Amino acid sequence: MYTCFFKKSSLLFIFNRIPLFNLLFDKILEEIFRTNLRFYRQRAKLSQEKLSAKLDKNINYINMIEGKKSIPPLSMIEQIASILEIPSYYLLKSLDEERVLDRNKIIDDASKLIAEQIREILKNLLN
Repeated sequence: MYTCFFKKSSLLFIFNRIPLFNLLFDKILEEIFRTNLRFYRQRAKLSQEKLSAKLDKNINYINMIEGKKSIPPLSMIEQIASILEIPSYYLLKSLDEERVLDRNKIIDDASKLIAEQIREILKNLLN
């Protein structure tokens, strides 16, 4: 048996705030999705128009999503993830870990490119 330690007015105060919490959580999740969609779309070197075309949607479909004017259903999120060749949950999770991995990849790629350019310069100077 549970005992209630709240007055009726306190309970009403708490429960009246739950929809606000849900709304805030939804907005945060939508923003994470939009940020991730843009990140992974750009990483795949796809324009908004090209991704829209691959989804067989209006040319402005992705623009509407990234521009905060629309949110796709879960089935469309799965299709987008498939085209971007990522698991669908990547579009709904924080990018912090992924950004660290990408930063290291960028550093590695830049180091290789610089080394190749230096080799080419030295080769031209020594010939």
